[in-house]
Amino acid sequence: MTLALRLPFIFCLICLLSLPLHRHGMAAVAGDRPQAVVTPEQMRQYLEDYLEQQRSKMPQAKIRFRHLRLPKAFAVPSGQLSCEVTPSDPRVLPSRRFNLIFRVDGRAVKNIAVSATLEALAEVAVTTADLRRGTILHEENIELAERDLNRLRAPCFDIEELLGQRLKRSLRKGNVLERSAVAFPPLIKRGEIVTITARKGALLVTAKGMAQQNGSAGDMIRVRNISSQKDLICKVTGPVAVAVEL
Repeated sequence: MTLALRLPFIFCLICLLSLPLHRHGMAAVAGDRPQAVVTPEQMRQYLEDYLEQQRSKMPQAKIRFRHLRLPKAFAVPSGQLSCEVTPSDPRVLPSRRFNLIFRVDGRAVKNIAVSATLEALAEVAVTTADLRRGTILHEENIELAERDLNRLRAPCFDIEELLGQRLKRSLRKGNVLERSAVAFPPLIKRGEIVTITARKGALLVTAKGMAQQNGSAGDMIRVRNISSQKDLICKVTGPVAVAVEL
């Protein structure tokens, strides 16, 4: 074949090799890979399922999303799809963002953040009249009314536990009887040995400590870790039980 004939042949061969592969080779495999679409409705359902788990931990409250901004639908590889939901605040209710980790056949394929706020309505104890500091609480002083728990720190849900207790500060009619306003007998006394619990995600660590202060439920008290001899600020969660908020 002469040079004059070879040049057009070589040129045509180069053009053919430069064309994208539609039916054969790597490009075809990548383009034909099976995919599934995750819709906003599916994302909402995953979040609602997570919320249902939280409801079991707070049976006295009616929890729902007030504002929920969901992203558009997106594609993931086909397979067994699962979703892990993590709140921005471990206490859940104050969270303003929820992370959704999508896995296909156990492998993480997508991580998104969803903006949301929660409302948790529950019946809590409120005052029926203006009450002065030092008042001993009686049944006629208290009633139950529905309030949003997000606006409260440590409300009382049971009227019975308040009867006979003394107010530490004055309250107006309709004020919520939070635990900090009532002089409950301490659940933990100074010098008492307590169990310290610290939780970070799925990790749970416990240690023994000695209370440096008296404390009622919900109070923040100083506790000395017996092993390290370091003082920690802990929340009283029950008799001889405190928690470190990480």
